Amino acid sequence: MSSTVKVVPFASLQRWDVKNVLTRTWRRTPEQLAPFGEVAVRRIEPNSGGLRYGSVHFNGKITQRPESKVIQGATYVARPNDVVFSRIDVRNGAIGVMPDYYGPLAFTNEYPIYDVKATGKILPEYVQILCRTDTFRSQIQALVVGHSGRKRVSAENFERFLIPLPSKSEQKYIVDRYQAAFTKAQELREEAEARLQSGIAAITEILGLSSPDVSPIEGTFAAPSHALERWSVFNATAAARGISDELTSRYEVRPLGDPEIAKVNYGIQKSPRNRPDAHPRPYLRVANVQDGYLDLREVKCIEVADDQMDALRLEPGDVLLCEGNSAELVGRPALWQGEIKDCVHQNHVLKVRANTNLLLPEYLLAYMQTKPSRGHFRRRAKKTTNLATISSSDVRELRIPVPPIDTQREVGQFWSETRKEAHELNQDSERLEKEVTLQVEKMIVEGL
Repeated sequence: MSSTVKVVPFASLQRWDVKNVLTRTWRRTPEQLAPFGEVAVRRIEPNSGGLRYGSVHFNGKITQRPESKVIQGATYVARPNDVVFSRIDVRNGAIGVMPDYYGPLAFTNEYPIYDVKATGKILPEYVQILCRTDTFRSQIQALVVGHSGRKRVSAENFERFLIPLPSKSEQKYIVDRYQAAFTKAQELREEAEARLQSGIAAITEILGLSSPDVSPIEGTFAAPSHALERWSVFNATAAARGISDELTSRYEVRPLGDPEIAKVNYGIQKSPRNRPDAHPRPYLRVANVQDGYLDLREVKCIEVADDQMDALRLEPGDVLLCEGNSAELVGRPALWQGEIKDCVHQNHVLKVRANTNLLLPEYLLAYMQTKPSRGHFRRRAKKTTNLATISSSDVRELRIPVPPIDTQREVGQFWSETRKEAHELNQDSERLEKEVTLQVEKMIVEGL
């Protein structure tokens, strides 16, 4: 057994405890550090009413709460460019700078508010970046006091908290470097999304798809009620345009549940009876099935007897859909390619096994990105506050064009290449953000 000893000068500690000893430190001279209370002024401006309430999220973003939100007791005004933090959750990242686009917002006394422009010593944009650094987060942890369930960072301790205070020109250099990189990263993400949308449009053209989903009406329109079997935007669009509300294509259209082309099945239901025991099997949960790909970083096990495996085992080419998701993502598929041997799937993950003589899974995956497929699941989904759910019947009743196998292969290959291009752009975006985040933290911690 090995151990590590860390030696810390007593004079460098704001107070004595283990967290203060183990916390990361700023590698700057004392002249380059300043208490937060010297660079910002506490704003205590009572809210006289009429302001929307604000919320500070763990990622540092500040948003408006719904207009219907009512808070009992006194609230205080935060103005654009003010720093706001949660006494309880600042250790989890709930600290941010007020954006310009909301105007003033109101917060309770649990959210201390600081005017960082009043002293003219520090840029709000620099503070926003500073508060996301690992070193800042580590040092904030050391300021937390109180017992379990009541741990807080007091405004007084926060104001004594030392932060790097370089010159305004150095602050601006850091901000410009950070913002330029994140702007480029955002452009890469937008380019990736544009590639995907262009690919979906091309597939729509290849298949000759026509439905109200493909040609929606922008703005307001009128549709005669006698022309509608039932009211929906989809049916009204069809009536107003004088087109069928059925999917049409230059190829034969069949329901996915046609047993000649595919079978749709649920997986195994998790229960105390099938905790891993003599026959543990890896299984896919909802968390593993993402939008167009599988996240296999954490795959859990479930008990499945040998005589049940033939019915439950996933096979390469199975298309998987989550039973429940957000309204926007419900019905989005991913393709199983045999990544894990003897893997099964949970009952909340639907499996579509295609008859590859008539329907290629790669083509099915591509078609399920189109507007008619997405619209089908949005209309069929049963919606609650944060969740939309579909059933196996909804999947079976999805109508799909069935072109010749060669055409299906071309469409599937085209979509695979399109996704690869978009994935590479998104990876470049993530890589750029990570690189500049590390570079900027080094600048803040150590100086230029």
